[in-house]
Amino acid sequence: MNLPEDFVFSQGNLQDYVDCPRRFELKYLRRQRWPAAEVDDMAAFERHLEQGDQFHRLVQQSLLGLPEETLRSRINDDEVARWYDAWLANGLAEVPAQRWPELTLTARLGKWLLLAKMDLVAIEPGGAALVLDWKTGRHQPRPERQAQRLQTRVYRYVLAEAGARLNGGEAIDQTRIEMRYWYAQHEGDVLRFPYDEDQYKADGRFLRDLAREIDSCEVFPLTEEVRRCRFCVYRSLCDRGEQPGSLAEWEGDEDMALPTDALDIDALDEIAF
Repeated sequence: MNLPEDFVFSQGNLQDYVDCPRRFELKYLRRQRWPAAEVDDMAAFERHLEQGDQFHRLVQQSLLGLPEETLRSRINDDEVARWYDAWLANGLAEVPAQRWPELTLTARLGKWLLLAKMDLVAIEPGGAALVLDWKTGRHQPRPERQAQRLQTRVYRYVLAEAGARLNGGEAIDQTRIEMRYWYAQHEGDVLRFPYDEDQYKADGRFLRDLAREIDSCEVFPLTEEVRRCRFCVYRSLCDRGEQPGSLAEWEGDEDMALPTDALDIDALDEIAF
């Protein structure tokens, strides 16, 4: 068996396994450090990450009720200001008033925990139960691709499994659940992914099978999609090249996700049940 009983699954590490089992092994099991750049222009890459972090903090603080003038005074980037203006204009359109920003929920996944850290959960008593995620990347993926991302599957499943504490102790009916992605660089365009019982059951089977597969895996193969290796810090360790791919190529690929989309378990300071 590969996994300790206290291992915590997340959409981030599960997506890493689906994308490249070898990367999962190196990153989460071996904890391998490897000094390499993800992209050719790391300065621009890191600036975009900082912009995304600042935007997420602004939204969280706004949802917590901080004064608007205080939040405005903290913005030092014109692009972040545009994103924030767009979010104020339509980021909460048709969103129920009961809201939990930056909420962490966990559910059982066999012997392990499955954790989801959500930008916002909003619930209407007896009505919609929404998971919202703010995206600051330049690329807006096709809906059919985003529907299969582990974030979409994990977040809806975890809310169905663990959302009772937000709903007066009653489990949330799967048909009430919807995942929404809000795209800051696309003037607040939204992708919506409703849920139902069949999807919930399929996700449960898929996630449990995936966890068991990881635990019993004897050899973690490298991805057959070699293009992914251009943006992986382990590429030279795996003899998949030394030079990183371009930032423009990264941003234009719907299958590539910025690291902010992947939860870093080491960075968690608490797990909410």
